[in-house]
Amino acid sequence: MTGARIDVVGVGAVSGPSAAGRAALAEAEVLVGGTRLLDRFADHPAERWDLTGRLRALPAFLAGRADRRVVVLASGDPLFYGIGSWLVRRLAGADLRFHPAPTSVAEAAARLGLPWQDTETLSAHGRAMPDVVGALDRRGRVAVLTDPTNTAAAVGRLLRAAGRLSGRAHVAEALGTPDERVRTVSLADLAELDADPLAVLILEAEGPRAPAIPHIPDGDFDQKKPIRGLITKREVRVLALARLGLRPGDTCWDIGAGSGAVSVEMARLGAAAVHAVEKNEDGCAIVEANALRFGTPQVRVVHARAPEGLDELPDPDRVFVGGSAGGMAAILATAWARLRPGGGLVVNVATVENLHAALAALRELGAGFDAIQVQVSRGRTILGRLTRFEALNPVWIVSAHKPAGGAA
Repeated sequence: MTGARIDVVGVGAVSGPSAAGRAALAEAEVLVGGTRLLDRFADHPAERWDLTGRLRALPAFLAGRADRRVVVLASGDPLFYGIGSWLVRRLAGADLRFHPAPTSVAEAAARLGLPWQDTETLSAHGRAMPDVVGALDRRGRVAVLTDPTNTAAAVGRLLRAAGRLSGRAHVAEALGTPDERVRTVSLADLAELDADPLAVLILEAEGPRAPAIPHIPDGDFDQKKPIRGLITKREVRVLALARLGLRPGDTCWDIGAGSGAVSVEMARLGAAAVHAVEKNEDGCAIVEANALRFGTPQVRVVHARAPEGLDELPDPDRVFVGGSAGGMAAILATAWARLRPGGGLVVNVATVENLHAALAALRELGAGFDAIQVQVSRGRTILGRLTRFEALNPVWIVSAHKPAGGAA
């Protein structure tokens, strides 16, 4: 594909292609696109190739048409949750020229007369359900692109499970077609809405925004009571997550997940996937309940006693170890070997024996580390007018980061 010119023409649902896109189409000898887009150009004389269901075959097809003017049709802006990103990754050396049209979100906002420069856009189209609840809590307004699996009603059920029912949803369906419809319903009613699978949702929440740094009270989580409660307390979670250095889009492991509080906080910070590894079956049920309660579908529970079960997980960007059940050395060896370059690992321990095991294992692995001891005392009112401080058990937070070059 080196040097071959390919024009990628965005087609707006209402506005059609841009002037530059129309010029590229006028010269096209080969048209590539999904069925719906090809049907919009049924009278075009070019050779047609429907990529529906055979996207992976596209590079080979294009290689055989390197001497012809090829236009790839895309919805809206090809580089905004579109085929453009896929082409950039897989057609190295090709002369890709992009001609965007308005996105479906822009066209939906135009229908509503709604300024959308501060609206975060999430795609649930052809991928796992994104962190709709977290984004809505942070931003107050989000746009969601739906598909036949992640429908408007599915988004509504996610919001309902998380208790986010105060606000409204604008639903723009089948834009630019005779079946176009734009409706506004309450967030509480979205779960029951029968809408076209291909829709744009613009969700608006009422109430205060969530803080930038997650700081969920311990009592908000389902947990084992009165026996254990949360293993990683609120103040310690904040420090551990800060040391972890998690970034939006990261893949995370939470080993010894307990009640899943750290998993939920990872998801709320933007992790794309959190694999919560927990050995106790009842603990797994609690993690699942908390993931549902906080609307974090990125949290996936793995019932296993680590390091068992880790081989089946994707390589992580961040690893948190909150419990080891006596397998500290083996867990850290596996985690460090699988950790991606530039990734971070944090171990929380509450006993000197586990601290020794963690430090010894990291030294054996040649992993440079930092360690801090955290001692938190919480204020408590007594006699209705006095305050005293009750100490929580001290915790050691050990952190290590793999160099970006991949060396230990």
